[in-house]
Amino acid sequence: MGLFEDFIAEYKAETAKQTRASEGILNLINRAAEILLDPKMSSSRELKEAFNRLISRAQEPMKVAITGQFSSGKSTFLNALLTKNILPTGITPVTSKVNYIRYGSEFSLMVRYKDGRESFHAVESIKSFTDQRNSSEDIDYLTLYAPLELLKHIVFVDTPGLNSQSFSDTETTEAVLKEVDGIIWLSLIDNAGKMSEAEVLEQYMHSYQNRSLCVLNQKDKFSPEQIKTTVEYIKSSFKNYFAEVIPISAKQALESRSHEKHIMLQSELKTTLKTLQNSIEANNYEINDELVQNAINSFNKAALTIAKLPPKDDLLKESNIEAVIEFIYKEIKPIAVNSKEFAITQEIKRLLSDILEQEEKLISIFEELEEILNNYEEEIKNVYNKLKSRFSTALNESYLKIEEIIEKISFEILSNKTDIKRKRYAQKRGVFGGYKVYEYKAAKINSDEIYKKLFFEDDIIGRIFKQYLRSLDIIQDDINRENAAVFKTLEDKVIKWQKPYELIRKNKNIQSDIQFANMRKFASKTYENILKPFGDETAVSFAKISSEFKHVSAGVKFNYQNATEVVIAFLERRIEKSIKLYEENPTRFSVYEPNLDEIRERLKRSLYLYEFENMMKGNRSFIVKNYDTLLEKFMQIKEERLKLIFEHKSEYVKLKNILNSLLDTVA
Repeated sequence: MGLFEDFIAEYKAETAKQTRASEGILNLINRAAEILLDPKMSSSRELKEAFNRLISRAQEPMKVAITGQFSSGKSTFLNALLTKNILPTGITPVTSKVNYIRYGSEFSLMVRYKDGRESFHAVESIKSFTDQRNSSEDIDYLTLYAPLELLKHIVFVDTPGLNSQSFSDTETTEAVLKEVDGIIWLSLIDNAGKMSEAEVLEQYMHSYQNRSLCVLNQKDKFSPEQIKTTVEYIKSSFKNYFAEVIPISAKQALESRSHEKHIMLQSELKTTLKTLQNSIEANNYEINDELVQNAINSFNKAALTIAKLPPKDDLLKESNIEAVIEFIYKEIKPIAVNSKEFAITQEIKRLLSDILEQEEKLISIFEELEEILNNYEEEIKNVYNKLKSRFSTALNESYLKIEEIIEKISFEILSNKTDIKRKRYAQKRGVFGGYKVYEYKAAKINSDEIYKKLFFEDDIIGRIFKQYLRSLDIIQDDINRENAAVFKTLEDKVIKWQKPYELIRKNKNIQSDIQFANMRKFASKTYENILKPFGDETAVSFAKISSEFKHVSAGVKFNYQNATEVVIAFLERRIEKSIKLYEENPTRFSVYEPNLDEIRERLKRSLYLYEFENMMKGNRSFIVKNYDTLLEKFMQIKEERLKLIFEHKSEYVKLKNILNSLLDTVA
């Protein structure tokens, strides 16, 4: 049994230990996936794919990359491991794509295209897909499947190399080196240590020393002394890049392995079956005993010839390729198990952190809106108090103007009162009888002159009231403009908040498309969800203010002349009544004399001034009531909007708490 077989046997002996480690990391992956892929997380397709990759990575064998400068024998080395010439070789860089070499039940080639398509081909066609002289820009990578026990435990990654003329090839190789568990650097033994190689190693290999092996190929061309000298030089000069240096002959290994009897028998059997298939097809798919017997006889003859061939174990040993396998097993494998667990744990942390970042971002967006509404509360309290004070003063002054007008009308009525001499006749007492004449004065209101001056020709009061009504309109317009400005302040802030979030997109591909779509939807309905109730209440306030001012305007506009006429008529009736009573009984009654206070009071009542006083003065004014109501409504709306925002935000807060708890367990 060779070292290849020994390697497999020893590897299987360690399976239980490795399985326990794999189960531990799989449990971690599954626990994280159970939470992150829960329907309530609205997980993205990319996140699901990330977990699928993690599960595959946890279950798959360790990866070992084969790299180096071009024409260093990478393909020949891998062909030796595969026991046959499958990978193309040449003096120019022929591997233009990453080739994954994995276990499969039979030899086959899978081509993965950049658009996600996959196609399977015979392994013999691999050259047409890897030769960079051919057009293969749409190919992503290749996977070569081979029925080799070794590949159940190791995935080899054939890279384009690090000094290819193509920058993209070098870039691809550099990316592969970061994801694999071990690296085999192939170099021709007579080229090792040259300046060009030293520069490449310094640029690309400085951080992989503990999991890198330098393999010096074509040792069969040099003497043992030359080999020893070169190996010692490389170990000394490049100790910062490699954990070990091993000289091999890939050519000898390939020749030896391809002549192993079980491999030759497998190849012969495949050839025999192919020949039989061709014969059956040529015979119109009719199978007869002769065809089958010929195939059996051909295989038996070849098998006897193979059985008589001398073994080439010495050649395999001389190739020293078994030392490479031993290094992979003893040095790379233990590191690979630990590094895989570490890498997967770190990847889970990264996934958790990216999703946590998503939840924190969405939470912060809602908190921004909450802050706008909370700040708005303090702002409108201050603004409304100032406006209430300002417009209460204006309304009070407006009320005082009505009193001034009443004073003017009262004064004008009193000014147009004259005293008229009148005579009263009283019967004399005594025998002779007869009447005695008494003179007295009685007031007379010159109503025609009052109407003429106040309402008709001069229209003093009409002009005053028109000016007064304009002042009411100005106050009303100012109130509504200021109230609209208060709402506009909120509207501007909310719209400013809205604009970037109507277009928000995830900044990590694994984050939830649905959650960000929901945020865009919420933001797009900001007016309906947040602003409209405030706007509606502002409009209600506008309507109430307009109604109150209309009531005042109408009351004053249509009543002032009528009120004056009513008061004058009242005074005239009272004067006439007092005259009658006086003349009937002068000792008991007196002639009524109008005064300014009574005229003023009568006008106030006729103009409903006490009603206006309740509407327009002090803490009872409709302005004060309106602002108090508006503020109360705004606070109610604010609380309702905050509740709505909280309902949306709380879902993300719950998810954030779950993620933090999981992150703590992973850490």
